[in-house]
Amino acid sequence: MRGTSNINLMKKLIILVFLLFSFRITYSQIETYLTSKQYDSISFIELVQVVEYESNIRFYFKNEWINDVFLSINNHSAFIPQLNDQLSQNGLSLYIDGNSIILIKGEKPITKLPDFKSNENTILHQRKENEITLAEESYLQSKRIASFKVLTIGDESKTTAGLSCSIRGKIVDIASGEPIIGATVYIEEIQYGVVTDVDGNFQMNLKTGKYKIFITHVSMKRKEYYFQVYTSGSVYLEMNKELKELDEVVVTATQNDNVKGMQMGYERINVKSIKEIPVVMGEKDILKVAAMLPGVENVGEGSSGINVRGSAADQNMFYLNNIPIYNTSHLFGFFTAFSPDIVNDFTLYKSNIPAKYGGRLSSIFNITTRQGNKKKLHGQGGISPITAHLSFDGPLIKDKTSIIASWRSSYSDWIFDRIENFDLQNSNAFFYDASLGVNTDINDRNMLKVFGYKSYDKFSLLGENDYQYSNTGTSISWKHIFKPSLTLDLSSAYSQYSNDFSETSNETTAYTHNYRIESIESRADFRFLSKNNHQILFGLNSTYYKNNRGDILPFGPESNLRPVELGTENGLEVALYFSDEIELWNRLSISAGMRYSFFAELGPKEKYEYYDGILDLNNVRSIKEYKKGEIISHYSKPEIRTSMKYSIAPNTSIKASYNSLQQYIFMLSNTIAISPNDQWKLVGSYIKPPLVDQVAIGWYQNLFNNRIETNVEFYQKWINNIVEYKDGADFLSPNPIETQLLQGVQNAKGMELMIKKKNGKLTGWLSYSYSRSYVKVDGDNALERINHGNAYPSNYDRPHSFNLVLNQHFKRRYSISANYVYSTGRPITLPIASYYSEGRHLLHFSERNQYRLPDYIRMDFSLNIEGNLKRDKLAHSFWMLNIYNVLGRKNAYSVYYESVNGILKGYKLSIFARPIFTISWNYKFGNYLTD
Repeated sequence: MRGTSNINLMKKLIILVFLLFSFRITYSQIETYLTSKQYDSISFIELVQVVEYESNIRFYFKNEWINDVFLSINNHSAFIPQLNDQLSQNGLSLYIDGNSIILIKGEKPITKLPDFKSNENTILHQRKENEITLAEESYLQSKRIASFKVLTIGDESKTTAGLSCSIRGKIVDIASGEPIIGATVYIEEIQYGVVTDVDGNFQMNLKTGKYKIFITHVSMKRKEYYFQVYTSGSVYLEMNKELKELDEVVVTATQNDNVKGMQMGYERINVKSIKEIPVVMGEKDILKVAAMLPGVENVGEGSSGINVRGSAADQNMFYLNNIPIYNTSHLFGFFTAFSPDIVNDFTLYKSNIPAKYGGRLSSIFNITTRQGNKKKLHGQGGISPITAHLSFDGPLIKDKTSIIASWRSSYSDWIFDRIENFDLQNSNAFFYDASLGVNTDINDRNMLKVFGYKSYDKFSLLGENDYQYSNTGTSISWKHIFKPSLTLDLSSAYSQYSNDFSETSNETTAYTHNYRIESIESRADFRFLSKNNHQILFGLNSTYYKNNRGDILPFGPESNLRPVELGTENGLEVALYFSDEIELWNRLSISAGMRYSFFAELGPKEKYEYYDGILDLNNVRSIKEYKKGEIISHYSKPEIRTSMKYSIAPNTSIKASYNSLQQYIFMLSNTIAISPNDQWKLVGSYIKPPLVDQVAIGWYQNLFNNRIETNVEFYQKWINNIVEYKDGADFLSPNPIETQLLQGVQNAKGMELMIKKKNGKLTGWLSYSYSRSYVKVDGDNALERINHGNAYPSNYDRPHSFNLVLNQHFKRRYSISANYVYSTGRPITLPIASYYSEGRHLLHFSERNQYRLPDYIRMDFSLNIEGNLKRDKLAHSFWMLNIYNVLGRKNAYSVYYESVNGILKGYKLSIFARPIFTISWNYKFGNYLTD
């Protein structure tokens, strides 16, 4: 790296000054011996052997430099000049120190130091840039020390040479006081760097002394400091926003972290970087952008849920400020259920998932919100064709306590009124989401955050199918710093998801169904940085579930439906974890950890017991009742998390990881896409927890001075106890749920490629995934088998997926963006024959998932226009023109068949079958740089 080369060159410069001083003393001594020698076409290595054998002169060099070097010395009176001239033809330089002859490759000897008494800039302009040697530039750089701010850490009176000191720091935005997430703190002398966490904090160990520190972030001006470390202590740093001519599309916020970090299958999305990406209806949506990352899919437009590496959507955990979110969508998946105005950072883990997380098999989506401006009041908002949004933040106590709030609501009924479709004209839809957060720095060792969140949806189709569903959550977090090397994060979160559904198309069978799930999760996370830079994380967390599957009740006086009570269930999940990250030597780092999880199914509950373990309603032996809090069944398992990174070169590394995870809650669904009336279900006596073992290996390389990041990963997943459904399963029937489920195994494997360009007028990324996912359910009898016990593609098996995201800037105010998305169609089961039986027209279906939908192709476009960039202004705005599905392709969301007058007809359903044009306007108080 450049910092390292500067240090080495300074060392060389000091050595060369000494060599030049000693050259006059020793030159004649060596020349006395060598002037009597004369050689004709002798290899350099032979010359060395002869000279070292006959004298006390010693040569120092690398063998690969002189393997093909031959010399002809025919003027014994000028031996050394001739030797120097012939070596220079091979890019080598000669230096003499006492009785030692030193060869240096690449640089010419420095015989005179530049005149540093004059102004530095004058020196640089007096000569061409390529005439200034790296050593001279390094020397000039050392003269800049006085212009850098020197920060003193610790107590000088207590310092001891070589003492290892724990340094804790916090980096904030100088304008707002908000912590800066993902800023890189790099120490040039030891080539070591750390990244700030969600609170802008970082920790490191340094020995006493002076260090040059570089602090960088994608949207901030680069800062350079000198740390004078005496003892352990803390430092508070501020950064200024930078008005860049080129607004960047950045997926990972940490420069070179692609190569040097331990993470695999990891992406960090900064919401500021996606505002120009084309999206449907002009609404910024981080989950839609996440679906363009390698290994991440969804089942189609207007669908909620994310499928990661060929797995179901319920295998992903979503956290919003530590609140688990059980339904992430508005309007059946057209929009994300939380406003992007307050989202600050979005992190996805899908390979080596940190030991602190668990409870899901495929991925963890960790979403954090902005903490609010602690210096002055600020607001922003916007209007799109169907939504309006507004947020504000500001200080409650200046420089100490901030508040942030957001509101978003739809007004989409006017669109339904103008669509020439009777069903939609007689339908209506409405949603909103709101949040409120308070963040305070109690003192320099204690921080407190309180956050509340609510989302609500109401949708009516022809007044016959009514949906009302909502998310509600609150969290409180407290960070305590015992000392610079040890911190504690305590948090507690309450989350609730509820759904009320009524179906009234047929008065005699009309019904209503209410559903609710609640959870309380508490965490204690410790972070310890040992003196030898071990990153040790340990802690515990617990989650209490209360799942009310609700009641099926008749709707209206004409309904003769029989009421059904689906019952309630309770469960407790507890986990302990520990992990340690250690650098064994300069090239090899290892992270190892374990999470031990325990789950108990709790009463009250009525449990069916069956003869011979055959789960059938006609085979019930008895019903056993359990009291409140009584353990009905329990499971536990150690979950191993390991990873390694080997640095091949400064910009190249290979990584490998192994993860095991266990999941104690899953979703009951009769559809491929998540719908509001899907239900969560806890594992229990007859449903074992699904568990996964995943291995991955990858190659990571940055090119062109880190302007382009590339990585390719290969993975293999083995999932046991995967939950599948019997044909015709009905989760609203009175039958026990275990009689409608089957469990099997799933194998998924694949390759993921990512290429990202982060700088320049053209930015963006290209991703490609090849993945296969197969399920096998083979029980002891025919009723416990699917597909005759043969493996079949999972519902989310999509072998090929290609995504291209481009952003072209013309000037500071104007840019265009485009997306191109291609993926293999998902598997489906189709009728392959029809027949009549007792006067009824019946269908015969293929084997499960034997066929596929047509391939999915979509291209989007947007034009982005910023307002003027004046520094002092009341408000700043920007316009965004979107064209979604530019090609107008009729991508199949589903294929279905109906019998019309005895004739079987097939239909293809497309959500957006033509280009969708939208324009949106967004504004914020303050200038272009204001968040």
